[in-house]
Parts: sequence; C-alpha cells; structure tokens
Amino acid sequence: MSYKESIIENNKSKKDIINFEKASFFLNDRGIKKIPSELRKPKLNFNNEPNLLRRITWRLKEDSQYFRNVVQISFALLVIWIGIEFYLFIKWGESGGSFPYFGRPAGVEGFLPISALISLKYWFQTGIINEIHPSGLIIFVAIVATGLLLKKSFCSWLCPVGYISEALWMFGKKLFGKNISVNKFLDYPLRSLKYLLLAFFVWAIFWTMDTEALKAFIYSPYNKVADIKMYYFFENISQFALWTIIILVLLSVVIKNFWCRYLCPYGGLLGVLSWLSPIKIKRAESNCVNCDLCTKACPNTIKVHKVKTVWSDECTRCLECVQACPVKKTLEF
Repeated sequence: MSYKESIIENNKSKKDIINFEKASFFLNDRGIKKIPSELRKPKLNFNNEPNLLRRITWRLKEDSQYFRNVVQISFALLVIWIGIEFYLFIKWGESGGSFPYFGRPAGVEGFLPISALISLKYWFQTGIINEIHPSGLIIFVAIVATGLLLKKSFCSWLCPVGYISEALWMFGKKLFGKNISVNKFLDYPLRSLKYLLLAFFVWAIFWTMDTEALKAFIYSPYNKVADIKMYYFFENISQFALWTIIILVLLSVVIKNFWCRYLCPYGGLLGVLSWLSPIKIKRAESNCVNCDLCTKACPNTIKVHKVKTVWSDECTRCLECVQACPVKKTLEF
C-alpha cells in the first residue's frame, strides 16, 4: 500500500500530507521521491531579516516574482506618468495656448505600433528615421530586441497590458477558486488568431506599400496626430468599443491572459522571434523529481516538466516555473 493510499484509508488530515512533503519528499501519481539534501533548495524566510532595506534587497535578489512585480509596478507607474503628461499636453493644445504649457511625452509613441512598423520598413528602405514619431520606432526596435534575446520577457515584465491581464486572471482565480481551462482543440485555433492579425499587418505594410506610399502615410496629417486621435478614441469611446473592452476584461478574469494569448499581434511577433532566442529555460532531467510544480506554476499552461528545453512561443520568461522548482540546478534560464 502506498503512502497516499494509507493516508486516505486512515482518514488522516491534509496537514499530515503537508508535513510529509516538508520532510523533502514529494508525493504524486508517480509515487514517492526524495530530494537529496545537497540538491534541495533552501527555504527562505525573508521576514527573519529585521532591517527593511536589507530584507528588500535580499528578496529582490532571491525572489524572482517579487523582483518581477517591482519591475511591473515601476513600469506601470511610468506609463501612468506619461499618460498624465500627454493629457496636460492635449489640454494645452485645446486651450489655444492659454493653459500652462506641457511638452508632448515621447513615450506615448510606444502605443503606435502600426506607425512604428511602417517607420521600420521606411528606415530599411531609405536609411531615414522619420521625425514624425521617431521614438515609436526606437521603442519598437527595443521591444523586438528583447524578443530576440530574452523571448517574450517584455510581455511579463514590462507590458502594461500584460500586467493588467495578469492581475485580472489572478483576481478571477482568487474570486472563483480557479480559472477556466480552454480545451486544446479550441485553444490552438484561438491562439492562431494573433498570428493571423500579425500576418495581415505584415502583408499590408511590407508587401503592398512601396517607399512613396510609406512616406505619404508617415507625413500625412493623420499620422502626425495619431497619438492624439488615440487619446480622443478613449475619451469619447463608443458603446461598441466600450462593450468590446468590457467583454475582453471579463474573459480575462476567467481565462488566463485571454487578450495576450489569443489576440495580441505584438505578442504574436515576439512569440515568433522567441524561437530565435539563444536563452531558454532548460530542465536537467537527471535532477528532476517529477513533482510537476513547474507546470502547475506556469501561467501559460506549458508542460515544463515534460521537456528538456522550453521552446514554446507562449513562454514569457516570467520565471514562475524556475522559482517553483524545489531542486537546485534543475530549471535554469
């Protein structure tokens, strides 16, 4: 009789199982495995450090998810500040100069990916970085570079939409106890939607627009105020757009990363580039105890415990799986 069967037969409490696991054993469908002491990760109790600054520094160094949350919040605050500056800039423009002057923040161009993609092709063909939205191009190139080097880390570390999406499904999990798991026969077709959207934009820009068409769009009155039109879109949002956002929010509460996983073409682009990334999460099979904690921790439902190297285009390099692994030198990035 297995330990698990004896627990059930003797009606022992869940606490007994937890205490059993704390003894460095793992009980799962594969049986019982013990983690050798030399391979077992130490349990860290950050609250034991009385000095606040040292405790924060220690946690930033050892707790990847704490570090990631700090980065996410910091970047979200930066985006909010850019939004405030942009709002004040627009109010100055609307007042005809009577309102105190605030300069237009260049960071707002990060929210113009289509303009940036057009600028990228124009740059390739002419060697010119246009002066209409130059920061948009630089931000776009920087994000593409992170995809080539660090997989989709932009999505889980910096992207404000990704941060909101993560917060929504975590709220849903806390509210309902779990998130909806989409059947793989539906999941794969849905995941293809973001690649279809990406393919459409790439085709529309790289296959149908010549240099003159690119230049005409870049210097058009529409593109010059594209960021302002984006602001007015949300300030005077239509009922259709509002309900679309509400539906996306509700779906993101019950399904993990709904927008990012199924609809975001930016994520699709980074997913394609991530296959070229030289740095990936790797699993040392010789050390693995098959506890499946890495797979359970993965917010993108990747079967981490079944692969030697995580190639999946859904991997966002969030490091949840690495932190969940209880064995040293088993999952490494």
